[in-house]
Amino acid sequence: MQYSATVSSQPDDGPPSFRKPTASDARTMATWLFRHGERVDMHTLATHLDIGRSTLYRWVGDREKLMDQVILASIGDIWDEARRGADGAGVDRVLDATRRFMQGCIDFEPLATFARREPNLALRVLLDPDGLVTGALARNLSREVAVAAPGVAVPERTFEVLALAATALLWAHVAASRDPDIDATIDIMRTVLTAHARVTESPGAEPDQP
Repeated sequence: MQYSATVSSQPDDGPPSFRKPTASDARTMATWLFRHGERVDMHTLATHLDIGRSTLYRWVGDREKLMDQVILASIGDIWDEARRGADGAGVDRVLDATRRFMQGCIDFEPLATFARREPNLALRVLLDPDGLVTGALARNLSREVAVAAPGVAVPERTFEVLALAATALLWAHVAASRDPDIDATIDIMRTVLTAHARVTESPGAEPDQP
């Protein structure tokens, strides 16, 4: 998901300004603040846009929903780059893309800073099973399997669980200022996906559903 905005000319290092702010502009401004390592709160955002907070809430929902949108808008390029750089074939390629994506998210300082600075909010946003971020990762995994391993049949619910589990294993550690074990997370995903691959090859067997 991407957001567009009509932005007036401004220095490259300055925040965007808007002649007549819209809901899309509010998300654009929030994303700019986030990418520059600033805390995205409703008061600051409303002040930047010169609008009332009630208008801002009507446009973007509460802060939790806003951060879900902001994070999603900020990490799409990370997945695209991970997918392009992935090595291997089949399930191995899917997992390499996922590994690169997870490392890219950790290396994306605005997101890591947010998780460490506001761990409770970050985990609520990132671990929301109905959230935009989790849903996008599940869909990306599903699409990548369909492209890289088209013969492997995996239920959509399995992708949803894998996305949520991978996100939890990654960001719970970051929020606690610990180093996450990406390899262990990938090993779990490999176990699940290869089990489904075996079932696809031998239809009589059934994998354990996560």
